[in-house]
Amino acid sequence: MKIISTEKVPEECKNIINIKDENLTDEDYKNAEILLTWPGRVNSDLIDKMPNLKVIQTFSAGVDDLNFSIVPPHVKVFSNAGAYSLSVAEHAWALILALAKGVGTKKRTIVYDVSEKTLLVLGGGGIGSEVARIGKTAFRNYVIGISRSFRKPEWFDEKHEMIMIREKIKEADIIVDTLPLNKQTRSLLNYDLLKDAKRNAIIVNVGRGETVDEEGIYRLLKERQDVRFGTDVFWRKNGKEDFYNTKLWELDNFTGTLHTAGAYGNESIMKRAMSMACLNVKKYIDKGVADNEVRREDYV
Repeated sequence: MKIISTEKVPEECKNIINIKDENLTDEDYKNAEILLTWPGRVNSDLIDKMPNLKVIQTFSAGVDDLNFSIVPPHVKVFSNAGAYSLSVAEHAWALILALAKGVGTKKRTIVYDVSEKTLLVLGGGGIGSEVARIGKTAFRNYVIGISRSFRKPEWFDEKHEMIMIREKIKEADIIVDTLPLNKQTRSLLNYDLLKDAKRNAIIVNVGRGETVDEEGIYRLLKERQDVRFGTDVFWRKNGKEDFYNTKLWELDNFTGTLHTAGAYGNESIMKRAMSMACLNVKKYIDKGVADNEVRREDYV
């Protein structure tokens, strides 16, 4: 199967699969059956040039930037879920600890404990599982998971589906959102759901900005100074993620980082992530199936 990439891939990838990533011609696009790319690169012009396309493998873990309406129904889409899990999970805990201990605040704040607390993880994929593992092993947390499935169920003391989210939010001292953005999760964490969070709750988002309702979380933090919120992901405005145009920065019980949790500026993480995408393509070529096939109905 002919494979092309819109991005230059590391040599490790070329040792895994036969892939062309430079000087792509119209003939290369026409004959290619597998495309490795970032979701935002996929547009109508690209799809029109690829009549033999069968598979899109993304370099990113999330695929909310992919316009599924232009992707032919027969084309399988595989995400790179899990490629950035450890880095993002570490970042989630950095935000948790910063909020708990008042790191970076302009005034002295009451510090919170994180050890031996109840940790609620939303999303049981690679990132959620790593967040749970760190909580379990480093901080002796009691870990509750909310997800359709769990990649590493051994790190969760309780495992529930989304129907239980309201009840479990009331029990959690620490809430970590690792959810992808799709039709079911958009604005899921709103004021109505979060207003009954425990006293001194810490909420962190390392999933996608729009899984949290911006106005709702702002209202909650204004009304309840005991609740603290940190995020690495922000809301899209005018077509792009806007890190600065939010009232949250005015609040003392908020902290944020500018979508750096995954691999920003880290060459080794990016190489590893690209290699994982190539390994998944090899699995598809060898076995006809691969990991992280995206459910189109979640997005269309």
